[in-house]
Amino acid sequence: MSGLRRFFAALIVFMLPGCASPTEAAGKSITHPDRADAHVEYFVETPATPAPWPTIVFLHGHQPTVDTQGGKAFADWGVLTDYARRGYLAVAISLPGYGRSTGPRDFAGPFTQRAVKAVIDRLENDGQLNRNKLLIEGISLGAVTGALVAVDDPTIAGLVLISGLYDLPAFLNQPLTSAAAAVRSAAVAQTGGSQSALTQRSALPRASAIRARTLILNGAQDDRTDSDQARRFADAINAAGGRAELRIYPEFGHEIPFTTREPMVSAFVDSTLKDASLGGSPARGGAARSQPGL
Repeated sequence: MSGLRRFFAALIVFMLPGCASPTEAAGKSITHPDRADAHVEYFVETPATPAPWPTIVFLHGHQPTVDTQGGKAFADWGVLTDYARRGYLAVAISLPGYGRSTGPRDFAGPFTQRAVKAVIDRLENDGQLNRNKLLIEGISLGAVTGALVAVDDPTIAGLVLISGLYDLPAFLNQPLTSAAAAVRSAAVAQTGGSQSALTQRSALPRASAIRARTLILNGAQDDRTDSDQARRFADAINAAGGRAELRIYPEFGHEIPFTTREPMVSAFVDSTLKDASLGGSPARGGAARSQPGL
């Protein structure tokens, strides 16, 4: 296995034991708004209750092989089914260049962001998605993407960001580990590596635009991201009047096991979407949660 594959091999759906038993899922597809010859694949599980529904959009991380699962991994491992049974419209999107989504990989850039927005718009137009009760959960590259989508969309109610990067120039200009150097190689290959391209893909400088209630998770030993960036991003959101919660796991690196993180994520999703749907409002402020979870 090449160095790049080895460093990225665990960025994706990696940590899904504990979900429902794997099932075979069929994806849907829409045309990418920027290119008529590109398509965006997505997977959907619907609740038994009447639409529109509170919605969770799952965004995967980098997948190192050419033949990748994309968002299908969330569907096959039962993540979508589990959340649909709890009353959520559960959606997993294959980012461009992954699964059966076509078009270029651009390291969470505009093409990727617009693919995500296009699926959200389609589900809203179809009467399935409640735009005021929408949460995005992103892992690694999906966290980078989700944060950037939220920067441009103040209607998003919640964000769960797991093992992401929020200031690409700061992390990639001087990579401190071989894993970080591999991330830099991928970013340069997909973006050209200019300062403007990396800054364009950084949510931290625009943290004040995020209005979503946000849960940020990172491993203290992560050599592919930087837990200090997670802290700075949470602080920046809160300093601007937002609502960010932070959990740093001292024992973990890039991979935070699903069975460890999911209790906190699940509670956060319910308090952000279900409590709001019943007329409650999430408490403001950004104190990190101290209970074990996720």
